[in-house]
Amino acid sequence: MNAKRKKKNFSLSELILLGLATVILAGGGVMHAYAKNREVELARKIDGAKKEIESYNEAVAMINVKIDRKLDRYLMKEQLLAQGSSLRPTDPGQIEPVRAQREEILITTNP
Repeated sequence: MNAKRKKKNFSLSELILLGLATVILAGGGVMHAYAKNREVELARKIDGAKKEIESYNEAVAMINVKIDRKLDRYLMKEQLLAQGSSLRPTDPGQIEPVRAQREEILITTNP
């Protein structure tokens, strides 16, 4: 009834395989952590670039608004009057259409 318990002893090849599996799993974990870290860094760079593009688009929109304000004919007219400018409006009958004449330009070289 008292049977000896048989202890399982690992052989040398099993221990080597176990060590090799441990090294492979540890290396895989390190590579996974490195890849995730690079992914997070890349996502942050992409977000930064998107924010920069949005700020540039807003700046362009503000510049376009300023240009539109400068080119507004009614505001320009009020500003000229406020500055006491000598510019006055013209009647459409005072405008003469002028056609440009085509001139041919000859290029000569001196020997």
